[in-house]
Amino acid sequence: MNKKILVFGATGNTGIEICRDLDSKRINYSAFVRRGSETKIKVLQPNILFGDVLNTIDVDRVLKENDFTDVIIALGSRDFRGGEIRSNGTKHIVNSLNSNQKIVKLHVISANGIGNSWKNLKWFEKLICKLLISKAMKDHESQEEIVSSNKGGYHIIRPVGLTNETGSKNIIVEEKNALPNSKVSRTNVAKYLVDSLLDSKSGKFSICDE
Repeated sequence: MNKKILVFGATGNTGIEICRDLDSKRINYSAFVRRGSETKIKVLQPNILFGDVLNTIDVDRVLKENDFTDVIIALGSRDFRGGEIRSNGTKHIVNSLNSNQKIVKLHVISANGIGNSWKNLKWFEKLICKLLISKAMKDHESQEEIVSSNKGGYHIIRPVGLTNETGSKNIIVEEKNALPNSKVSRTNVAKYLVDSLLDSKSGKFSICDE
């Protein structure tokens, strides 16, 4: 079956890398962006769908009027300490899919330390999560809970600290065990997400650079 993909968060740092990887693999996709921000996608332009993920009407219009097989959610906040854009935006997406009876698989960028991956964090990583980024972690936690109600299934990716470095070309993927490293390049996250999408991978996995 041919994939028809929609990307939310396409103009963020990780979203841009996802678009680059989709483009390099010559995969047709659409990007949902706010008007005026489409120039941030520095690749061959995908099909642009304009709107605000925090506006339920915009999200519902796009998902109701188009048929997608897969939706990528790479939402984030410029303020690493807080915000609820991930959970609120994801809630609008899942509610629209369910109310319109759309069976679409979700591919979500979350964070290592969420859910059952919390126990695998080192003590200082837990301290950082609690003291510095507790609101962001809560936002990811709420987002994952919302994603679990999607009728079309999901693949949740939990990267460690994201970097703009080139990094190793290989990554380590863990479902239950602790990760040996504390960073992963956005390019590797993007490649893993797109490859996993094409392979129809499901579940919740933490990843880091090798």
